[in-house]
Amino acid sequence: MRTFRLGRFAGFDLSIRAGFNNTAELILRGKNSYSTRITDTALGTIRSLESVVQGFEERAARLESDIKDSQKRATELEAKVGSPFEKEERYHKLVNRQSEIEEKLDLTKNQAPNQLEAAENTEASVQVSSPIILKTIKHKPTRRMKV
Repeated sequence: MRTFRLGRFAGFDLSIRAGFNNTAELILRGKNSYSTRITDTALGTIRSLESVVQGFEERAARLESDIKDSQKRATELEAKVGSPFEKEERYHKLVNRQSEIEEKLDLTKNQAPNQLEAAENTEASVQVSSPIILKTIKHKPTRRMKV
């Protein structure tokens, strides 16, 4: 898109360029570029430009606040670096328990398909002499936390 320099506004270079759908937009350029729309009236267009420039101060204040918050959080988190995981003991107990269960079940990744096939073959030869009543049990999905 071609841009045409119009002059300066509030210390910024002011240009105009064609936008989408046969519209035009004004561009304020400094280190970055900021665009605003051209409205039906001259007063509306000037107000749009002023709004962009006035928004810089608000945006700068918000960014400064975000930086201070981030620095505060970084300081708080630095204190936690290297400290022991508060649930480490429970974690190790659960890992050991899981190993015990896997050992008792004697399941490995390679055995699982073979046991499944064996179960399917056994099911085919079983005959049921009396009707079986099945009960549906609803399970709530489990939530997992990432640490």
